[in-house]
Amino acid sequence: MNSLTLDRKSLRPWLVLLGCCMMQGGSMGVVMNTMGLFFTAVSQDLGFPVGGISFYKTVAGLSSCMLLPFVGKVLYRYDTRLTLSISAVVMALCIGLMSLFQQLWQWYAASFFLGIASAMLLTTSEPIILANWFHEKLGLAIGVSAAFSGLLGMICNMAFERVISLWGWRMGYAIAAAVCAGMILPMTVFVVRLKPEMVGRQPYGIQRGAEEPEEQPLEMGKAARLALLSALFLAAGVTLFCVGFSAQIVNYAISMGKTMTTGAFLVSCSMISNAAGKVLLGQINDSKGLKWACAVGFAFCIPAFLLLYSGNIWAMTVGSLCYGVGMALAIITPPLLTRKFFRGSDYPKAFSMVMMLATLASSFSTGILGWMYDVSGNYNSALALCLGMCIAFALLCAGMQVCCRRLENRKNYANKEHNTADTATEIVLLLKGD
Repeated sequence: MNSLTLDRKSLRPWLVLLGCCMMQGGSMGVVMNTMGLFFTAVSQDLGFPVGGISFYKTVAGLSSCMLLPFVGKVLYRYDTRLTLSISAVVMALCIGLMSLFQQLWQWYAASFFLGIASAMLLTTSEPIILANWFHEKLGLAIGVSAAFSGLLGMICNMAFERVISLWGWRMGYAIAAAVCAGMILPMTVFVVRLKPEMVGRQPYGIQRGAEEPEEQPLEMGKAARLALLSALFLAAGVTLFCVGFSAQIVNYAISMGKTMTTGAFLVSCSMISNAAGKVLLGQINDSKGLKWACAVGFAFCIPAFLLLYSGNIWAMTVGSLCYGVGMALAIITPPLLTRKFFRGSDYPKAFSMVMMLATLASSFSTGILGWMYDVSGNYNSALALCLGMCIAFALLCAGMQVCCRRLENRKNYANKEHNTADTATEIVLLLKGD
């Protein structure tokens, strides 16, 4: 048995993956994916408009954007255990304090710090950590990690709906805070490390003792330009499609004459398909390429909003299942696509910038969808807008795949001519059609 086989069988990369799974589940699954339940319950109890209470997610997104450009630097400069553990404590504290709130501004104040914590835990840290630990099977690793948010979202939506029905939304917030801290803190303290070299390991798929192949880094200015270009379509796809409507499904079901239990069931359906979709699309990316993963994802997500619009419970159930796969596509695409262009020290910088713009755009989605409901009294225009954004995302991704193919051809030609290709300039020329 050779050293490569032995290294591949090392448990440490998979333990780090488990740690990332628990981080995703405890933050995105327990906290973020259950927000819709609390929006409806708080709105009904305290008399807040749905758009008003939904807006705290927008505030969290905006504060998250403030930190995102610096996440990569913070991860590499300070102890990962310390930064991620503090973030987990802050997130749990913010959610726990919401159980005591009476005024709308209190949610906005807490969500400012919630956004800062989520920037460290949710958006960029895990893809960066997994990219360091997995030279091979990165798509699968990101898919499995992200799947835990859907899996926990499914479980917690059903569980918290029961908790809210029996003991109220305040007890629901308190339990969510405890579960969040209990899942994340043991992983950040004892398991997760930024790089395998810190514990004497090599990335998965790298022969023991061998160095990871060096790639020419881009200058920061060029990396920034390419990240901005990538963010244009990433932000468009995420906006109003992924995060936004998922938080409104419960209230949408109620607006269609269904019960909160039915709404929680629909959310759980989207979460279980979301979990399965992330693993499936990650595996397709590793075996067939990102374009096939995108094609499969769009085949599910485009019909989702049409089925949800029908109002028929069976069609809405199928629509929720399709929507979950669409959310999976929106989650796994940004890190994998950014990875196509950036490696090494450029990847954290580029990915942070991509997610900053994507988060900035998507942070308004939940509040806007809630506002559209408050104004019109239904979700017809919101569903139409989401469908339009989904189609736009499909067209933009298709265009980017064409650019990638042309870039590869140009790089191959440049290599034959023994010429060094300027990647950022090439992308600009491709987008201009030169």
